[in-house]
Amino acid sequence: MRRLARSTAILGLGSIAAVIAAIIRAKILAAWLGPEGTGILAQLSTLSAVLVPLATLGVGSGIVTMIADARARADVARIQRVEAAGRTIAWGIGGVLALASIVLAPWLATLIYRDPAFAWAVMLGAVAVPFSAVASVRISMLQGHEAVRSNALLTTTIALIGIATIVPLAWFFRVEGAVAQLVVIAAIWAWIAGRMLRPHTSVGPRPWGIDRDLWRPLIRYGGASLLVGFSSTVTLLVIRSILVERLGLSANGIYQVCIGVSSMVMALVLNSITANVWPEIAGKPRDEDAADPMRNAVRLGFLATTATLTALVIGSPLWVPLLYSDKFVPALELLPIQFLGDFFRCAAWMFGIWLVPRNRLRPWVLFDMVYGAAMIVGFLMLEPRFGLKSVVIAYVFAHATHMVLHYVLARRRANFRLGPANRRLALASFALFLGLVAWRPQTLPQMGLGIAVWIAWLLLVVRKHEWQGLWRRARRFLPGAQAP
Repeated sequence: MRRLARSTAILGLGSIAAVIAAIIRAKILAAWLGPEGTGILAQLSTLSAVLVPLATLGVGSGIVTMIADARARADVARIQRVEAAGRTIAWGIGGVLALASIVLAPWLATLIYRDPAFAWAVMLGAVAVPFSAVASVRISMLQGHEAVRSNALLTTTIALIGIATIVPLAWFFRVEGAVAQLVVIAAIWAWIAGRMLRPHTSVGPRPWGIDRDLWRPLIRYGGASLLVGFSSTVTLLVIRSILVERLGLSANGIYQVCIGVSSMVMALVLNSITANVWPEIAGKPRDEDAADPMRNAVRLGFLATTATLTALVIGSPLWVPLLYSDKFVPALELLPIQFLGDFFRCAAWMFGIWLVPRNRLRPWVLFDMVYGAAMIVGFLMLEPRFGLKSVVIAYVFAHATHMVLHYVLARRRANFRLGPANRRLALASFALFLGLVAWRPQTLPQMGLGIAVWIAWLLLVVRKHEWQGLWRRARRFLPGAQAP
């Protein structure tokens, strides 16, 4: 567990660097390009989020597993064949998708921007697809080799390069430069990932092609990952395209504040907890044995999600104008609802965290498809009445549905129960989110009252031994503390 925690901490440093870079990039784009420019880039990023996983066939998780297994058996030849398959898929399918996107650029621009004049953005963004696919596959290879430091260094390096390149490109070329930066970063990412992978690969010629015996395991892993990923990315692309058509690019840029902050926070919380819990659940002999690690995951997830997101809501009158601009202030009304949806998202993820390590892929995929359908239907029904706010309301509805499905299955198949402490935490957290939706602090005195309520929530839900454990860890960093 100590080794796993240390590895998670190292990866977390890279993730924090990526978050800081994303915040700086968002500030630059908001200040120089405004809501409309931000909306243009958001649409292109969403399209890339659909094309890049398709370019890799979703084989990343399969590559990680198969390389790790081959390393355990010292099967160098199999490692070479798996890596060859990954390279062949990424370059081959990524190249085909890039060419197809360039040819179909006017149609795709009409689809996502409702304006064929943005075909140039689609064409330029398409060039990044094969490079992004190769970078993604190479990152999976590094994970399979357990190259934790290399992965963290790669993430930090790309974050720094991203900041260094977005400033001149966006300043001199505005939207066109910001789009071009996506291509530059993708190419650099693929190249650096290849360089970092070299010490972990055998010396000699690097083969190409895909062996027949690798197709089935790669497609099994990839198919499930693609379906789950598409339920989110395609859903988001469809909704944002309709949003652009009905409310314009500026509204899409305002919404980007919500989805951008939400994605960064939830990725940090969910991925860090999953990295620790999945191996533990995978080692259990029965589904029912996953209940205890799940309860710990639920508690940590609820505490981290609620503490972070409610604090962001309370401080939003300060950080939204600071990190974006005054033009993005309308997002303040959307954030509490979006973050309430994130609370349900965390609950759904933690209630279903046992499915993948227990090889229960069918409900994992099915429930995500239900989530996507609920999100789209909810948005279409609510948009005529609520306008832009309909997106975040539909987000809450979809993840609440997702949560219920996962909880019912976990209760029946894994004999999962929340327990009294987690039940109190869930109810108190939900009440805090609901209170901030009904009453959002807007002035400094109101923010002070919000902070007082936030502290009261902490005192209510955090148990005495948890405070004591936190204090013991904090003491290690105080001057004069003895090293453990």
